Amino acid sequence: MSARNWPSESLLQLDVFKAAGANPGSRDNALALCNNAYRRAEQIWKKWGLTFEDILTLSPKFWKIHNDPIAWHDGSSITIMTIHLNLAVGTIGTYAKGRPELQRLCADMMDCKAIGQFLLTEVGHGLDAANLETATHLQDDGTFVMNSPNRYASKYMPPTVPVLGKPCYAVVWSQLYVKGEKRGIRPFVVQLNDGVNMCKGITAKLIPTRHGATPVNHAITHFTNVALPSWSLLGPVGEKPSTHEDFLQAIWRIAVGTLALASLAIPALQIAAHIAYKYSLRRHVGAPNPVPIISFRTQQIPIFTAVAQTYVLQAFQNYAVKHFTDNSANHQSRHAIATTYKAVVMEHAQTSHFNLSERLGAQGLFDYNQIVTQFSEMRGIVIAEGDILVLCIRLASELLLGRYGVPATTNPNSLLARHEKGVFEECRALARKYGHRSQQFSDYILPRSKDLVEAIGHRMAYDAAVDQGVDKVLCDIYEVFAVKKDIGWYVETGLLNRAAVSEIESTAMNAAVPKMNDFVDAMGVAPWVKAPILAEATWDRFVNNLYTFREAPEVRAAM
Repeated sequence: MSARNWPSESLLQLDVFKAAGANPGSRDNALALCNNAYRRAEQIWKKWGLTFEDILTLSPKFWKIHNDPIAWHDGSSITIMTIHLNLAVGTIGTYAKGRPELQRLCADMMDCKAIGQFLLTEVGHGLDAANLETATHLQDDGTFVMNSPNRYASKYMPPTVPVLGKPCYAVVWSQLYVKGEKRGIRPFVVQLNDGVNMCKGITAKLIPTRHGATPVNHAITHFTNVALPSWSLLGPVGEKPSTHEDFLQAIWRIAVGTLALASLAIPALQIAAHIAYKYSLRRHVGAPNPVPIISFRTQQIPIFTAVAQTYVLQAFQNYAVKHFTDNSANHQSRHAIATTYKAVVMEHAQTSHFNLSERLGAQGLFDYNQIVTQFSEMRGIVIAEGDILVLCIRLASELLLGRYGVPATTNPNSLLARHEKGVFEECRALARKYGHRSQQFSDYILPRSKDLVEAIGHRMAYDAAVDQGVDKVLCDIYEVFAVKKDIGWYVETGLLNRAAVSEIESTAMNAAVPKMNDFVDAMGVAPWVKAPILAEATWDRFVNNLYTFREAPEVRAAM
């Protein structure tokens, strides 16, 4: 995809986009940068022309906006945008039919007259959301009263402090009580603040900024006897307690976010690979005939692999979205696709960012060269919308027990398909032998959950790339990368030995050398690259603008 396909490129010229940064320095400066992040988020989705219908129907435009490289111009803006649109508008919109008050609120949120948030996890109940303690009691007049019964029940992370003078409304998840009976976890629409002050009974404590990431005004939010109108409950009170299955259905937009947020890693990987490749072309070593460091295999392997991953993962995204939006599939199978996709994409992105940063040497340590900052931002995505490890434990266990399945391979004779089949047969045998509630299952299978899910994902990604016509050179690089992730299995089964793997990798790298410049340029992310190390002119300009310490004036030097 070329850069001209991205409607956001013109936004880079606006002053509000020139103010992005990851070093707030002080609380006041951090809050000022956060305010700009909200302004940038609004500019991005309006430039795309994203509509309420796009969000509710999960249109192609909804998915494509998450591949826009502008997301990595400032990670805080895209964090705010995804919470606002997917979690807040997406959840409220699900209940808006026949509810004029909710329709008006969604319209205000789409026009950015109001800010949307989503409060689920608590200080004492992160991934254990099913046992959250926030309590809302139905009153005799049909209204509600919401409380955080203790500090551990305070909502953790969502940015709920007042900004820009705009009212903020949140989807707050709480236990519902009717005449003392617990009726299950339900979503409520709650106004948190008016843009200047918090609403009565609600406090927000600003959390220090995340290290290395662009600042978001994350907070700890507490409720004390907060009166809510009768319309604040999303959905009916019902005659009986809701089930855990009802809860999973209600938080469906989190599953959407699992897939959508992970897709942000693709443009991040494109930008990081572009920087590492172009810098490695410019950087020369050796005398008297210096050569570019990209000519060394130790530089080629991590950079070429990252480039191959961007193309393969784009194909994987197409595959995942197709299956995830298949309304004929049950929600467990759709969630399996999202989990598998996120596990693979985030592993690739994190590992490659670390490797690429290292290949820049000392330059890779500084945020002005982008890679290390993007890495810090991605650590948040790993946890957001479901921690990867916990998602994988659940998915691997349920697949081993045969409760549902994932789409079959289209290339059953490929190395990665054979690997997926082999490792699952091995773990199924253990599960049958010991039972899924045994200590052995906990000791021997749960620690392998993420590896099992990644084995599925590697196969799916490779299948998608082959089936969608990704260049064979890139597919070969990806395949050998995935093989090396579990080379022991291939050696144990006699499919390959280490020498064969090295030869496959060398052949793929040699084939990629003459094509790599075109592969990198075709990613089309150059306009979003800010790193000054890619050209002499930009490096000289960067150095000239640095604060300079000089010798004392002559008169003082003589003292």
